[in-house]
Amino acid sequence: MDNIKNLKSTSDGWRGVTADTFTYNEVGLIASAIAKYIQEKGYAKKIIISYDTRFLGEKFAQKAAQVFKVNGIIPLVISYPIPTPLLSFRVNQLGYPCGISITASHNPYNHNGIKLRMNYGGAPTPQIIKEVESFLPFSSPEIRTAGAINFDNPLKDYVEYMRSLVDMESIHSSQAKILIDPMYGTTAGLLKKILGTTSVVVDEIHTHHDPYFGGVNPEPQRKTTLELQQSVSIGLYDLGIAHDGDGDRLTACLPDIGYLSPHDISAVLLWYLVRKRKLTGKVIGSLTLSRRLSRLAEYFGLEYVEIPIGFHYATALMLQGGVLIAAEENGGIGFGFYLPERDATLAALMLIEAEVKVAGGIASILEEIGKISGKSGFYRMNIDLNSNRTECLKELRSNIPKELTGIKVCKINDADGLKIFLTNGDWVCIRVAGTEDLLRIYAEAGDNALAEQLANEAAWLVKKIDGKLAR
Repeated sequence: MDNIKNLKSTSDGWRGVTADTFTYNEVGLIASAIAKYIQEKGYAKKIIISYDTRFLGEKFAQKAAQVFKVNGIIPLVISYPIPTPLLSFRVNQLGYPCGISITASHNPYNHNGIKLRMNYGGAPTPQIIKEVESFLPFSSPEIRTAGAINFDNPLKDYVEYMRSLVDMESIHSSQAKILIDPMYGTTAGLLKKILGTTSVVVDEIHTHHDPYFGGVNPEPQRKTTLELQQSVSIGLYDLGIAHDGDGDRLTACLPDIGYLSPHDISAVLLWYLVRKRKLTGKVIGSLTLSRRLSRLAEYFGLEYVEIPIGFHYATALMLQGGVLIAAEENGGIGFGFYLPERDATLAALMLIEAEVKVAGGIASILEEIGKISGKSGFYRMNIDLNSNRTECLKELRSNIPKELTGIKVCKINDADGLKIFLTNGDWVCIRVAGTEDLLRIYAEAGDNALAEQLANEAAWLVKKIDGKLAR
């Protein structure tokens, strides 16, 4: 990858900083490499291209389209910004070998990237990424006049399909009031359109085009969705939902309870799918997801599979069949009755269905879950280091403490970073961030305060090692 050595490979594509490590040159090189990959595999010579609401998204998409066309691949460009899951839907629906989305998802406004989606409607395997990158040394970003490009409008088909997956009649009769925060991203207007045939009131905030995303990363978290939480807390709405920039993550909030984390949402949806929809199957959870989901799966007699960070691990399992739900700590949720892809719009619709069909709504579901799994709190933090992140983590692995927060350490899992378990069931996980130069620390304990204490103790150990290595 010497010709794009500063562009980071991610679990489903490539990412960089706009006008620095992500330019027309990088877009052209990757498009050329994907074109060669398609030809080498003998796939149909066509591809779908989409983009999000970031700076130059449409221009980057047009550049990619021209490069594909010059390389003998017929591009079909979506004519407006769409969520990445909608691209996955369209690629699968039309039978294209793959598609690309020009997006940096939830990352800072000055980042951009390319996500690759395959014909099965999901993320590529690491092997596919490796094969595409093998063509980079032979790729060129140069284009000649390639002629007219065809454009596509997939929204109607996607809206109709989403409606077919949920109980629209029950939602219609509920007359619920929902507030949506697309965080200036690609899901603006989408749920409003899907539910437009019902009596449900759907209002939105932060819908206009703002490539600065209001000054925050378009990542739905407690601290980035305060306006949504405030509007819902005063009783104007029954439910608030926030999506990230390219529509594959979500969080939510309720009037009396407040913020609902991805840990809450994934547990609520599992409970609803089993209890009310009478569905069954494997439950997949990421390494840093709350133990509530695994305990709930055990209670229902369902197999629970823990995966490393990256939804492509869930995609591989979903392609094998038999999966009920797959969830990540960051808010990505996929369903076995749909594509092997996380789709925040579908997850939001399922959450709305649960709210209107269960007596007492989501609040009552959370109460039931608490009786089954017990109470727990979660805390997440980032640490900037002066030393090499991987070396720091390696040093910590060689010096595991005997206890944390006064509780004995009983086991570790180093499949992805370092996850340390305590004898009382609490845990802390330290891992290298996939797209940023820092370490992430996640902790779960009996309540939020204890989880924060556990994370801080782990952070102190990391900083101590960092200081030693940086000398």
